[in-house]
Amino acid sequence: MAHTLDWKSSGDPRDLVHIAVQALVEGRLVALPAETAYHVFASGLRPEAVAQLAKLAERQQTRRPCIFLRSPQEALDYSPNLSVVASRMVQRGWPGPLVLELPADQDSSLSSNLPAVVRSQLLIDGKYLPQRVAAHEAIVQAMRLMPGPLAAASMVDPEGNAICSGVEAARMAGDSVVAVINDGATHYGGFASTVRVDGAECQMTAPGVIELEALQRMSQFVVLLVCTGNTCRSPMAETLLRDMLTKRFAKLFSGPYPPATIASAGLSAFPGGPAASEAMAVMKQRGLSLQNHQSHSITERSLRHADLILAMTNSHRSAILERMPTLSSKVHLLSGGTSDVSDPFGGAEAVYKACADEMEQYLRGWLAMIEETWFPNWQVEVS
Repeated sequence: MAHTLDWKSSGDPRDLVHIAVQALVEGRLVALPAETAYHVFASGLRPEAVAQLAKLAERQQTRRPCIFLRSPQEALDYSPNLSVVASRMVQRGWPGPLVLELPADQDSSLSSNLPAVVRSQLLIDGKYLPQRVAAHEAIVQAMRLMPGPLAAASMVDPEGNAICSGVEAARMAGDSVVAVINDGATHYGGFASTVRVDGAECQMTAPGVIELEALQRMSQFVVLLVCTGNTCRSPMAETLLRDMLTKRFAKLFSGPYPPATIASAGLSAFPGGPAASEAMAVMKQRGLSLQNHQSHSITERSLRHADLILAMTNSHRSAILERMPTLSSKVHLLSGGTSDVSDPFGGAEAVYKACADEMEQYLRGWLAMIEETWFPNWQVEVS
């Protein structure tokens, strides 16, 4: 019977982690809590342990084992040719309740260094490696001490439901599991969502706690246009770029899941304000609408979430980078060079029109650089 280790009552949880790691290194199985369900873990360097894990998963009819990574960046070791879309989901979805099935059949993949038995148990169709980064501290600490990756399969009850209670995990562990770290109920209470990403092609292969619509948003190409008040320049640029992308990539944008989000925000915006009447008039002349626009202030989340940030002036770009210096590679001037887009605020409608014409010209330059492979192409069916 599995030995139960109580996470909450332990004076030093690191002691429990050391016990679990020692068992894993010796080729035994342990159960740890993830955000979704309790999982049975095995060392990815011990073929006999992974084979035992795979048999346990098959016997319990649970999901195929996946590999747990230390960080999102480690995905590049196993899937060195990550696509733009896959990289986006790695950065936005991990750590979290998300399993990504990513191509890992390249010679340069670290999966080629895993024992053959381990590869055969983990790879799907000889190509896709299910990968995950968890947030629970028990797994995080164990990963730091392990010499290699961990393989794991979610625990299920006889009805096939995810086991999300430490008491239930201990009761259902069976003879093959030597220890269970009990941390009570898991955060989400369910299975992780599983998505296969191959190039730009995305498919949810197993449902979970993240809904399909949220997964789709996670994969979107996101452009953020930034000015000062988010009532003149950036709303017009947002509307123009959305129209350009929709027309150029009409097939992708005609589906049920928009492949991109084009947004705008201001460094000193008053939230909820309308677009300037002159801006609305100029967009209306182009057959576009700013009628429903509401101004937004930039947030750290919106900046981190964006793939491309286009600022109107050098001072806007400097202000963003002063706030978040790590974003330098994706914050650019809308002009594509060093020129600022002057603020038309307070000017006549003709000034707004000239501003819109100028921005449209700059946006055409960015449009020419955007490739179809930057957009996710979702297959709706669940296999």
